[in-house]
Amino acid sequence: MKVIVRLLLLCGVAILAAFSCEKEPQATAPGLAVYKTKGDYFYNVSVGMNKKGEIYWHPAYYNPRYESIDPRIRITEDDTVYTLRTRLIYGYIFGSEIGKNSIFLDFTFKEHLQYEIEHNSSGVPTKLLSEHILDTDPFLELYFDQNRPRKYEISDTAEINQMIRNDELEKYFEKIK
Repeated sequence: MKVIVRLLLLCGVAILAAFSCEKEPQATAPGLAVYKTKGDYFYNVSVGMNKKGEIYWHPAYYNPRYESIDPRIRITEDDTVYTLRTRLIYGYIFGSEIGKNSIFLDFTFKEHLQYEIEHNSSGVPTKLLSEHILDTDPFLELYFDQNRPRKYEISDTAEINQMIRNDELEKYFEKIK
């Protein structure tokens, strides 16, 4: 009997070890972007649009199952802010979840989150998002950190600002546009 219990425990530990692989930590994932847009879209939600004009990626900031708000969203008395986007000098923005196929909606983060909470849903229907497209070609300039692990974090604004001052973004980031 003891042998069977030990074997079961050993099998259980082996199964837990095999299936407890974590996702890649956010800090090692590439994808932070430095960009400048045609307008001030700092508070606007971005989504991914393919060449056919279809939205293929969009965020969700509310989890109705747990009635919880995504920790990337910070709500203050005055506003609702996406914490993985920060302003830089000369109109540049440094942030995540921006890709070469990103477009901006006329939904602010606050409006997007309000819709999700009011409709008890994690996300906004794609059809509705399509009706709120603000700019399908928003970027004047777009640079990516494609390194794995990535070299920069949202907190590195002083360093990124210095790159901008020195006109050296292309030295450290891949220029997309």
